[in-house]
Amino acid sequence: MRLTTLGLLLFTATANATQLTLVRSCPLDDGSQVALLAESTVEGSRFHLKIDGTVGTAFTDMPDTDFIGNVALAKCVDRSLVFAISYGPPYLKGAVVRKNPVSHRLERIDFSEKALPRWLYVNSREMQLVIPNVGYEVASRYLVYHYSASDGQSPEPAARDALPSKRGFEKLAISRQMPRSSGHDK
Repeated sequence: MRLTTLGLLLFTATANATQLTLVRSCPLDDGSQVALLAESTVEGSRFHLKIDGTVGTAFTDMPDTDFIGNVALAKCVDRSLVFAISYGPPYLKGAVVRKNPVSHRLERIDFSEKALPRWLYVNSREMQLVIPNVGYEVASRYLVYHYSASDGQSPEPAARDALPSKRGFEKLAISRQMPRSSGHDK
């Protein structure tokens, strides 16, 4: 009787196991990979990141919020993953994830805006993510999210009318393409 109960419990656990599908996988500076994974639900998908063999929530800035939606952007940009989901009008929720090219520490910028990011400025000490200000909640053309290796992500994006200076940065365009069905962007 005990063996039958154990077998039933294992069968039930296997039947209820979460299946994660690969949305996009990108190489990182230390040679490892970051993967955006989707878990299908009735309402849409719940998203996870796999980094260094560990799977966790895709949105660490709001761990108590269950973001369910559809992929709006998933792109490898240089050696970073840039992704966003549409989880309910009018906002998109997303992040940029990379490993620092010098220290190989994990770095990320989390964002929630009405438009997709257009440019990523990077160097070995900082990242800046530029998003057009389509909501005009502030009087500026762009919202710039900043990450510093020494201080982490700034609490709020900076409102600017001009793009940041390229001086000391590599300016990378972020395509508006939807992810390909293959799940890989080499």
